[in-house]
Amino acid sequence: MGAGKDRQKVTEQYHLDVLRQGIDVWNQWRQEHHSIQPDFSGVDFRGAQLSRVNLSGARLNGADLSSADLKESLLIRADLSEAILSRTNLVRADLQGANLRAVILSNANLSDAILSDAILSDADLSGAILTGAEVTGTNFSGVDFSDADLTGIDFSRANTHGARLGKAYFSRRSATPLNDNYRESLRADTPPEQGQQGNQRVGIDAEDLDERVHEDWANDE
Repeated sequence: MGAGKDRQKVTEQYHLDVLRQGIDVWNQWRQEHHSIQPDFSGVDFRGAQLSRVNLSGARLNGADLSSADLKESLLIRADLSEAILSRTNLVRADLQGANLRAVILSNANLSDAILSDAILSDADLSGAILTGAEVTGTNFSGVDFSDADLTGIDFSRANTHGARLGKAYFSRRSATPLNDNYRESLRADTPPEQGQQGNQRVGIDAEDLDERVHEDWANDE
């Protein structure tokens, strides 16, 4: 048991040493050793500059990546469960199929990120920016979207059962079409004012959301 843990630590340290040589060196190493699954479980990456890094398939569960720059990074099928990514830059990052269960993404920027088939159940996305993110097949069950910017998101093919929106921002058009899970997850907080234009900070009843949206469109025409 002890020998196995020692080997794991040596391997982890080797991977960290390669990564510290720079993103280009690391990405080249990943290309040459594509079958190796890097293990950075629980590692402290706070504030790290990791833009365009290839961490696809890596173990990052429990890692602290708060305030890190992961812009345009590859995190396909990476394990980020229970990781801390608060205030992290994930603009245009590819997280397709990633495990983000119970991750903390509060105030993170996920604009135009690819989250298709990712698991974000019970994640904290409060205050996060998800404008234009791809969420086909994404599991958002139990997610906290309080104060999040959901502009341009189409949740029709995502699982949003039990998600909490609080006072999330989203455009009128991004709210449709809705699947049953998304409709059930929306609850009343503060109805939008009549005639309000553009993005709205809302928390409205799911039963009349479609009707209100279509009425707004008709008024615009």
